[in-house]
Amino acid sequence: MARPNSTVSRLFFSALILLLPVGSTFGAEARPWYAARLESLGFYVFDKPFEAPNFSVASVDGKMKSRLSTKGKITLLNFWATWCPPCKQEIPTIQRLHDIMKSENFEIMAVDLGEAPKSVKSFLEENKISYPVYLDPKNSLANLYASRGIPSTYILDKNGKFIAGIIGSFDYDTPEFVNIMKELARK
Repeated sequence: MARPNSTVSRLFFSALILLLPVGSTFGAEARPWYAARLESLGFYVFDKPFEAPNFSVASVDGKMKSRLSTKGKITLLNFWATWCPPCKQEIPTIQRLHDIMKSENFEIMAVDLGEAPKSVKSFLEENKISYPVYLDPKNSLANLYASRGIPSTYILDKNGKFIAGIIGSFDYDTPEFVNIMKELARK
């Protein structure tokens, strides 16, 4: 499994935090229970959960979905493309995570960046992907959410706030990661 360069990841996610509204504060609060566990897997855990701008994307079938509509569930927000080798490497593990977490308070929101709907739909059918995939054919979300490359993946809490992220391919079906997702979903 490829691990992102932790210095690059920390710089990227630190830059993303700078997009928070002026006046946001970071107190000396205790770290959340999941922080060390996610960090040991290669994720960058944000000092404090934060909101980012909402966006809406269409599924391959044309149904609209906003990022904030995932509130109430733990969400794996994944930015990817069909031509990206690391993205293709992690897709089977995302599919298995989706299958494992079906009965949990959990959702996957995978957003394909910059590709035509027809080619994405063909890719999904060929690879038997059944988790929710949405389209950003104009690549308008890449600057904010995937400026350091794809795949870029975030974990959102039940309030729709960003709690952690990772750049690069990851194995999402490992027992350690699945257990953390189940614990987050059940709290």
